[in-house]
Amino acid sequence: MINIKRCLCPECPVQSESVCVEGKWRIMQEIAWASESGMYFEADRVPGMYCSTGKALCKDINLKKMCICEKCPVWEENNLKNGEPKLYFCQKGESKK
Repeated sequence: MINIKRCLCPECPVQSESVCVEGKWRIMQEIAWASESGMYFEADRVPGMYCSTGKALCKDINLKKMCICEKCPVWEENNLKNGEPKLYFCQKGESKK
């Protein structure tokens, strides 16, 4: 839950214009911010956290734009620079360390 609140994926240029991502993120935020519990979200409901959930389900993301994984506190704290893939989790899938 904490990582969802700090995730930068919704601000990423790759998905900033995605209608699919915006809709999923808005619903998830309402649930996450309303609940302080350790609520678990199924991967198909999370429009971000690709480093742990895998490839993007939304097909309207723009993979030609620059990702911002390296600026994300979740990426830094989990040492994802040493995992594979290193960036573009939305396209390449979750990180394997």
